Amino acid sequence: MNVRTETQNDRDSGTLAVIGAGCWGTTLASLQASNFARVNLFTPEVDVCEEIARFQTNSRYLDDFRLPRNVFATSSLERAVDDASVLIIAVPSHVTRRVAQDLRGLFADRLSVVLATKGLEQNTGLLSLEVWRQENPPGGRRGSRDAMVLSGPNLAREICEGMPTVSLLAGSDAGAVKKIAARLSHPLLSLMPYHDPLGAQVSGALKNVYAVGCGIATGLRWGDNATAVLIWRGLAETSSFAHAVGGDPSVVMTPAGIGDFIATCSSPLSRNHDLGRMIAGRAGENEEARGVREGSQTAQEALRRSRALGLDLKLLEAVWSVMAGAENPRVILQAACSATPPVMHADNRPLAKLAEQLPSFSFKPGMGVAPE
Repeated sequence: MNVRTETQNDRDSGTLAVIGAGCWGTTLASLQASNFARVNLFTPEVDVCEEIARFQTNSRYLDDFRLPRNVFATSSLERAVDDASVLIIAVPSHVTRRVAQDLRGLFADRLSVVLATKGLEQNTGLLSLEVWRQENPPGGRRGSRDAMVLSGPNLAREICEGMPTVSLLAGSDAGAVKKIAARLSHPLLSLMPYHDPLGAQVSGALKNVYAVGCGIATGLRWGDNATAVLIWRGLAETSSFAHAVGGDPSVVMTPAGIGDFIATCSSPLSRNHDLGRMIAGRAGENEEARGVREGSQTAQEALRRSRALGLDLKLLEAVWSVMAGAENPRVILQAACSATPPVMHADNRPLAKLAEQLPSFSFKPGMGVAPE
């Protein structure tokens, strides 16, 4: 694919660093190859580096999908960030702190950092953005910028096959967010600037848990009505959690909220939905859940933190209890269909303005992200 715009000559320059060569990191690197002259893709897996160098493929995560020629894999963090103007971190949440520590001192303060990680840190319950801020505080000794957050319905396999999506790019600096959103936008990944990175991270993390619940519902054949109720109550609980950590509860009405929920809680491509079906015992005997499943770790940490925040998230607790083997799956249905309505939080920000920011698509079905 070779998509060009009027501003392409200005954008198609410089170096992007992507940390993490899993399914999502590799997809992001491939997308951004049309926006940057060079994309450095970091992975500690030497065999993955060698495969990308020889064949331009990463079969461990994306089968035989071919990466663009200007994507270069490296197992050196220092080499990955060398001369980069934008840094995207797409690693599992349990290694976010280690990556943040390893990167400390390697990048210049001019570098724009984007977190594409969804989940809560084990033992602390911290969002990846909170972990990053602890290790690389904005305005610190080197005057580093605050990180931005990329979150939305991002089923990597669909994007690789040429299907489009819209996601949020959220950050505290409106000007910087708008600039980087324009820099990273692609016909298959339209980025909507958003003001609340914490809320975007909460939505991205918790939907993984509720997706497991929806997978259980699918495996037990409870029907689409039950799945819809699970999504509704999950969104309400996510809104409460976002409000409690200082985020904007209306984030649930954005692509990072309801958009990501629908994709992750209903698609057979969702790894956490996979996990739920397997828990329900409906997966084939030889079937394995694919890749990293953030829901299993996030559920426990989200429950611990929600209790510490004084929240009563009945569906979250029910999903975790089933995952832990402590309760029958029926408690998930009981929690979702409870006559007691979940607490919803209002916010003064007009949601109507969100619609004005939605970009228009310009794509051809099946265009893919690899060069022709």
